[in-house]
Amino acid sequence: MRCCHRHAAGSAAASDPHPFSLPGATEHYAAERPVRAEHVRLELDLDFDEHRLSGVCTTRIAAIRPVSTLTFDAVDLDVSQVLVDGRPTRFSNSGAHLRVEFPAQLAPGDTREVAVHYACRPRRGLYFWGPDAGYPDRPRQAWTQGQDIDARAWFPSLDTPAQKATSEIIATFPAEMTALSNGVLVSDRTDGARRTQHYRMEQPHAPYLVTLAVGEFEEATDSAGTVPLRYLFPKGRREDALRCVRRTPEMVRAFQELTGEPFPWSGYAQVFLTEFILGGMENTTATSLTDTVLHDARAQPDYNAEPLISHELAHQWFGDLLTCRDWPHGWLNEGFATWCEVLWKERADGQDEADQHRATQLDSYLGETRERYARPIVARRFHAPMDVFDRHLYEKGGLVLHELRRRLGDALFFRGLRHYVARHRHGTVETVDLSRAFEESTGHNLDAFFDQYVFAPGHPELKVEVRYEAEDARLRIKVRQMQRTDGGTPVFRLPLDVAVTTDGRDTLHRLEVTEAEHSFLLPCPAAPTQVRVDPRRDVLGTLDVDKAAGLWLEELRAAPESRARIEAANALGKHGGLRAVEALGDVLADTRLFWGVRAACAKALGRLRTPQARARLLAALTTEHPRVRRAVVAALGEFRRDAEVTERLRALVQGGDASYFVEAEAARSYGKVRAPDAVAMLEPVTARPSFQDVIAVGAMDGLAESQDPAAFPIAVARTAYGQPRGLRRSATNAVAKLAEVAGRKREAVDLLAELLRDPLFRVQMGVFEAGRTLGDRRLIAALEGTPLEDPRARRAARETIRTLREGEPQAREVAALREELDRLKEETRALRERLEGLALREQAPKPSSGRSAKPAAKKKAPARPAKKR
Repeated sequence: MRCCHRHAAGSAAASDPHPFSLPGATEHYAAERPVRAEHVRLELDLDFDEHRLSGVCTTRIAAIRPVSTLTFDAVDLDVSQVLVDGRPTRFSNSGAHLRVEFPAQLAPGDTREVAVHYACRPRRGLYFWGPDAGYPDRPRQAWTQGQDIDARAWFPSLDTPAQKATSEIIATFPAEMTALSNGVLVSDRTDGARRTQHYRMEQPHAPYLVTLAVGEFEEATDSAGTVPLRYLFPKGRREDALRCVRRTPEMVRAFQELTGEPFPWSGYAQVFLTEFILGGMENTTATSLTDTVLHDARAQPDYNAEPLISHELAHQWFGDLLTCRDWPHGWLNEGFATWCEVLWKERADGQDEADQHRATQLDSYLGETRERYARPIVARRFHAPMDVFDRHLYEKGGLVLHELRRRLGDALFFRGLRHYVARHRHGTVETVDLSRAFEESTGHNLDAFFDQYVFAPGHPELKVEVRYEAEDARLRIKVRQMQRTDGGTPVFRLPLDVAVTTDGRDTLHRLEVTEAEHSFLLPCPAAPTQVRVDPRRDVLGTLDVDKAAGLWLEELRAAPESRARIEAANALGKHGGLRAVEALGDVLADTRLFWGVRAACAKALGRLRTPQARARLLAALTTEHPRVRRAVVAALGEFRRDAEVTERLRALVQGGDASYFVEAEAARSYGKVRAPDAVAMLEPVTARPSFQDVIAVGAMDGLAESQDPAAFPIAVARTAYGQPRGLRRSATNAVAKLAEVAGRKREAVDLLAELLRDPLFRVQMGVFEAGRTLGDRRLIAALEGTPLEDPRARRAARETIRTLREGEPQAREVAALREELDRLKEETRALRERLEGLALREQAPKPSSGRSAKPAAKKKAPARPAKKR
């Protein structure tokens, strides 16, 4: 599963003010298994007018121990009859569980077929959609989403990942529609206005992976060797759909090779669904995807759906073939799929793109630890299993696998991976199974590794000081672990790579960090021109490097790794000075370089906010690469009330751009610079159509940034049901940001309370973010009193209530403090640059070094052992 919106989860240290385990949470362990499910047959009739499902669920079970009763998970199912081997039997229905009495006690190994006749109007698990007054063009569809424990909301089930069974679905629905389910289509018949399709899944899979999607779709087909592929999408969106899925055959081949396991199922289908509440869901053989990722040719240079496509495809191995035994070990599903996103990037688009994508994942995980908590990846105390579907489960899980690969090397890592897949195929797994598989195949005992990164919270927070000691011809590298260890976070043992360039040659050192503080002495006969600590930014944690500005400058100009250049740009954006601006501007203008490096330079220049930095950014405003141009436009938003910047941004907002995203960023920056006509300029832009409403969202964000009271009613109007979906969530947050300056906080509280009951999940989730921004305790009553169906919404509501009760500083107070800090920074940088300029004028001119922005090929010198003390 790929979540579009993930909220706080984790088991924090005792000293953490925001622990994962909220009041009322309980320990969760795998369910008891007195019986084994062998096969599930669903005969279903879908009533789209009444949003009603009726039918029969027949489950064949085998007793593991003597049993007289069987309890199904069954939420809000109206059960009319239960048959055991064709004969009526007694049952009781609590509304959450269905208890079936067997006529006689079953002995171990006995099998029975239990048929449950039922009907429901499901609130979870299966969703009906269609046109209404607000969205008259919305298609009629019904689709399921069973993860984590929502299969029970649309059919009686033994709803735990460990209960793998074969399945079949016989679904009846309006004749103009078609259905997709697991496995292969066995039969398809139409009787008048009704159509019935029968799908059968011959291999066992977990209940949460059983799927049914019904609607009016167009279809395209393809293949990956002998694996048949199907793509189902809304009518008229063929080219947009193929733009998303076109490299699926290559992905299948790549994952087959890397796992050593041929595609494990009969085929693979992907269906794009309206109002889908996740990014995607990896149902066995039949992945569901949100239709919001369908994009046109104009969006293609900026947007790529392949991280989502590769993530869900990877689940066909990791999650479907090998399934976590219970949800605390869900990282074995989601962490692997997230890691496979980077693996696919590396295979398809190269190392720079892979490193860039992994950096985004690291930032996401670190953001959660800063803003919410740090928890062990495997945590058992929560309200609902969905609580653990956070950035620890996804991003940190993927980063743990990258860290393991870095330590073992590719040969041993992929040997271990293939052994793990082969040993546990069609089974269920816990973290110890992964550890033991790698130990068996590589000889490495990884218990300490998993204790550090999976069973303990946190990560290494490294502060590294680099000093060259010319008199001793050596480089001193001091490494300190700054993380607090009083709440369960360990002192880590990890390798740290350092590349040292002297006389045009690179020497790579691997430092073994085993203690809270180390000093390493590296032989270095001449002063180094580069000292790249963790050159590709591989370490799972934070890294703060203190070294001479000259090293950062040279690394920005000539480091062979794009990630090292990006780190140098970030450092120079904090350091400042005329030399930094010159170097950042030169690299920004160099179209030969990886776009991520140039974008980092633009961001750094925006952070500096000097006239020289502004000139460099304005000169780059017409650069061809849209992602670099977008970064430039965003950086210009830092130059508040600058007349020239405002004029250039106004022209871009009015005239548009070839890129949706650049146009959106221009609108956002126009509000950030506090242009006097921001409201008049941006209000019509909120109605400008674009992919995922990005332009309208950018304009709404700009209105919020403008802090103009006149923008408040505009934001309120754009929250209305029927407005574009993406815009509604942005407008909800804008209401919160503008409420205080407009003097309308009471109105904002009332609006947020109303939106808590909105039928669109993404809008509802936006209320919690807005509530924390607004900081008004009057919202607590609505948060506590509104029944919320989705466990993610319930979790977010609890966290928002906690934030409001703690009385965190309100958004406007924080903004005022930031403005004052920005002003002080600008004054400090201006003073530094004046002093630097005076110093440069006193120096005699020096001849140009003639160094190219692209580094020359360098020979690797053998590394000499580092001295550690």
